[in-house]
Amino acid sequence: MNPKGIRLALVSLLVFFIFLVFEIRAFYFQFISRDEFLEKINRQHYTKLSFPSKRGRILDREGKEMALSITVPSVYGVPSLIENKEEAARLLACLLNLDPHGLLKKFSTDRHFVWIKRHVSPGEWERVKELKIKGIGVIEEPKRFYPYKELASVVLGFVNIDHEGLEGVERAYEKFLKAPLMEMVIERDGLGRVFLPLERGEEGPWDAYLTLDVNVQYILERALQEGLEECQAKRAVGLIMDPVRGDILGMASLPSFNPNSFWLYPPQNRKNFATVGLFEPGSILKPFLVATALEKGFLRPNDIVFCEGGRYNVFGLTIRDVKSYDWLTVQEVIKYSSNIGAAKIARTIGADDYYEFLKSLGFGEKTGIGLPEEKGVLKPPKLWTPVDLMTLGFGQGMICTPLQIAVAYSAIANGGLKVKPRIVKELRKVGDGKVLVMEPQVERRVLSSEVSRLIMGMLERVVLEGTGTRAFLEGYAIAGKTGTAQKYDPHRGGYSREHFVASFVGIFPADRPKAVILVMFDEPRTSIYGGEVAAPVFRKIVQELIQYWKIPPRNTLAMSEMGKGG
Repeated sequence: MNPKGIRLALVSLLVFFIFLVFEIRAFYFQFISRDEFLEKINRQHYTKLSFPSKRGRILDREGKEMALSITVPSVYGVPSLIENKEEAARLLACLLNLDPHGLLKKFSTDRHFVWIKRHVSPGEWERVKELKIKGIGVIEEPKRFYPYKELASVVLGFVNIDHEGLEGVERAYEKFLKAPLMEMVIERDGLGRVFLPLERGEEGPWDAYLTLDVNVQYILERALQEGLEECQAKRAVGLIMDPVRGDILGMASLPSFNPNSFWLYPPQNRKNFATVGLFEPGSILKPFLVATALEKGFLRPNDIVFCEGGRYNVFGLTIRDVKSYDWLTVQEVIKYSSNIGAAKIARTIGADDYYEFLKSLGFGEKTGIGLPEEKGVLKPPKLWTPVDLMTLGFGQGMICTPLQIAVAYSAIANGGLKVKPRIVKELRKVGDGKVLVMEPQVERRVLSSEVSRLIMGMLERVVLEGTGTRAFLEGYAIAGKTGTAQKYDPHRGGYSREHFVASFVGIFPADRPKAVILVMFDEPRTSIYGGEVAAPVFRKIVQELIQYWKIPPRNTLAMSEMGKGG
């Protein structure tokens, strides 16, 4: 073969191998590594981002919106499209009150998308738009809004910038309130243009209807705030509970916070002390001590107890009463809130029976309300000393939450049944009409109706003649109990002589219970006694509720019912 033919053959062979390589390469991309290759292409031309959707609303029992989502502009940037990055960073930082160096760092990355500032005001966005910077845009995204501001804030809780619940109902019912994320695809074509289509999840969120009543909540918080300022306490806690259905009509812990700007407040203000605050109940526990004695048959209401003239030395402990008493009946022990009488009744009952009754009321375990809560501490009787038994008779030696106390008093008010408290009445699916009802629940009977009636009568005497007279209201039957509990001081290894929790728990109206109302002040300065600082606040709350619920006085009610009977 001549040289020319050899060269032609070699060139033909080379071309053949080149085409063979291309064919093998094409076969590899089309069949063997097709998915991997397409993924690389997509990464170069598409970026997928996720954004929060609107959450479900939180409403009170009458449908008033307490938390909802509104749309606000959020400013973003596409670094590859920003031509003069230093100038853009300087101008935007000035308008949006941001760090220019931080912005420049964001603009200098190879990312397809960066946030500049989320949840800006419409005015801020208008000023940014006037700059006409290529690569800067806006996305409308949801922001949580609480129209009642501080009202019920510790119950509602709050969300972060990504619309995730962090406290309260927002956190506890996150899986219902949170909607599926919106997805945004950033698509760049050959000319560098950017498209931002939004896709929403198919499933919608649920709206949560609470048992709270906005008007009752306002009445509670206003009275607590006035009382807090008057007695100069560290904190105030209040609860209004339907003793029959278990509905929480009002729940407050002051000082609180505005969830629209929660980051401006200390963490303590964001806690719901009605469910996570732990304290020793003091004398408000005494009715349950007497209920145990009556239920178990150890004592009768008119049995007498010697109260040692106000000072009782036993087991190396000195127990004192505020006033000196000699002989008191069991019901007078409650009326005058005798610590010595309570200690002696506790010894009569014994540790096992007293513990079992307190446990049946729910002390030492969570109530199951559906909010973040503490379970408290109630030691088993095998760990009690004789001194522990006696001090527990007047409410020292265990810790509980205000909610647990309200639940226990509800059992007295409703005839002896322990009801489960509820804060959410029902959940309604947005868009399809599904309803999930949180039905009221009776968990168990803890008292006979006869004993609960006897205890109610004793609590009425507390308000009429005993330590709770400042809760008395002419024309209305009110039952209640005062509490003055020393706080434990870990620094001195004993109970403080300066710091107390003053409380009052009342049942209104006592003849037809509609509400259990708890008022508590932590470390009041003007007086340490629940009958002096908490009972008057209870009375204010009841006066407002009478007007709101239109409850007539007893004589009017009796005449009305006589007319119906005739």
